[in-house]
Amino acid sequence: MINFIKSSISLRWFYIISAIFLIVNSIAVALGYFWIGIIPIIFVVLLLGIFRIDMLILFIVFLVPLSITDLNVVGGLGLTLPDEPFIICLCGLVIFKYIIDGTYDFRVFKHPITIAILVNLAWVLFTSFTSTEKIISLKFFTSRFWYVVVFYFLAVVLFKKFKNISRYLWLYIIPLVGVIIFTLYKHSEESFSQRASFEIMQPFYEAHGVYSAAIAFFIPIVLLFIVFAFNIKLNSTLFVISIPVLIILVLGLIFSFTRAAWLSVAVSLAFSLIFVFRVRFNALILLLASVVTVALVNQDEIIYRLSLNKQNSAEGIEQHLESISNINNDQSNLERLNRWVAAINMSKVKPIFGFGPGTYPFKYAVYQDPAFETEITTHFGDQGHAHSEYLNPLAESGWIGLLSWMAILFFVYKTGFRLVYNAIDIKVKIFAAAILLGLVTYLAHGVVNGYSDQDKIAVLLWGSFAIITALDIYHIEGEDQLYKLELELED
Repeated sequence: MINFIKSSISLRWFYIISAIFLIVNSIAVALGYFWIGIIPIIFVVLLLGIFRIDMLILFIVFLVPLSITDLNVVGGLGLTLPDEPFIICLCGLVIFKYIIDGTYDFRVFKHPITIAILVNLAWVLFTSFTSTEKIISLKFFTSRFWYVVVFYFLAVVLFKKFKNISRYLWLYIIPLVGVIIFTLYKHSEESFSQRASFEIMQPFYEAHGVYSAAIAFFIPIVLLFIVFAFNIKLNSTLFVISIPVLIILVLGLIFSFTRAAWLSVAVSLAFSLIFVFRVRFNALILLLASVVTVALVNQDEIIYRLSLNKQNSAEGIEQHLESISNINNDQSNLERLNRWVAAINMSKVKPIFGFGPGTYPFKYAVYQDPAFETEITTHFGDQGHAHSEYLNPLAESGWIGLLSWMAILFFVYKTGFRLVYNAIDIKVKIFAAAILLGLVTYLAHGVVNGYSDQDKIAVLLWGSFAIITALDIYHIEGEDQLYKLELELED
């Protein structure tokens, strides 16, 4: 009887509060204060942040592909809405909940991947203070910081539960598929013109490069899930859904008309042979070093061979594909060379500290080499990134910035290879291989583009690092190991 009275009182207060909000909201809307309507959403998000952080981060992952890009809000600060305000709030909540009250699993900080990330993050902060544009660099660091906190440090803890890894990936894939269908519909109205493909995915993705990079990331992952569906105990419904999802992803990639993304998937598929033939990590590093050495020794011959290709980027998939290696008269390829040369010239001027994180778009103009200028080169230097995930940090944070970034990748792949070859649970092996192959697509794409500072890719990049770390800490010896660890924490 007492419980019935309590529940009746609670229900009554729920109705009273709801009625008051509806009245206040109606008056606010009538007066033009539309923002009042988002208060309940903020309230729910805060409650989730306090009591169910796992649900909140998964909700944010779902929001990322659907968020609107390139919005300038207060003070000229560019934000993607609605996901980035949630990310910022969650970052603060995570620091308070896990760091200050001491409940975070500090074994994460001892992992080599984490150490490499912290070194890189510390260097980005340090070079923000030595930057030629300190405000810009500090904004860049702040953005990098909240991505790392939420999508790496929080995600590692989230992935203690193995099922959350799959949820994390699918909660990005599902809305991404929706965006692809939306884009393909718009594209059909333009007769799938290559010219229309560059920005037709707006407002969800700002351009075809970042859009295709996200799609390419998931193609080897979903493909591997389908191939090993029965080994990872994928239920029949999800298996049936995965096949049309893969088809939609492939169609989205094809009609993005992004040559780098096409090539990145091919590189990833070729990389999978390394796992098939069980090539060891040390052998892979030796192979890569040999390839780089041979390329440097024969660079003049390589450049000459590439210069023979005169196929311009054009309407038609075959011609577009053939133009990938055209450094003769393809303006897009030539402009990338121009940006790379500018980044290298910047690194020669400031080899240790660089010009400062986020400053490349504001500084590269005067470091362009006239010999590499193209029809689309601007002397105002207002065209953005260095078009490289490797040369951009070199120009902005010097050699230490580049090497600390490469160290993260080194430990991610070293750990991932150990998981693929030594993990007891087949699911751990398959998920580790899937993540490494997904990362290969982005790292290959990163040779000619760079999107790690955007939320659309940050959630995938840092989340992938978190998955590999979590698999290594909590799951490499199977699910029984996680149970033992939880008992140890309780003791």
